[in-house]
Amino acid sequence: MRRLLFLALALPVMSEAQLNRSAREFASEQIHDYIVARLFKDKPYKAISYGEIKSISVPHSPIYWTIDHDFEITDTETAFDKKTVTTKVCRFIFYLDKKMKVLRADSYEVERY
Repeated sequence: MRRLLFLALALPVMSEAQLNRSAREFASEQIHDYIVARLFKDKPYKAISYGEIKSISVPHSPIYWTIDHDFEITDTETAFDKKTVTTKVCRFIFYLDKKMKVLRADSYEVERY
């Protein structure tokens, strides 16, 4: 009886956790494709971390989800016939629609110490 009660309580929690994990993985794939295809073409991209996916409840808004993402972009600059390679750590906040497609991205640079 105790096992049945435990399973009745644990099953919804475990299924919700799996659903959130799958949604986060799908969103991270969509974000990766968006960054590589649209934002930083032809620049090496390295993902650092993905934040938690959060739902937004704003009436009549196409935005349903937000997720934070930290990553590095490697940029080469040429000055006086010398190539210098610099890496920028960026943090983006991605806004996703109901189907987890990227609608908008806001960014700001993170200081590296």
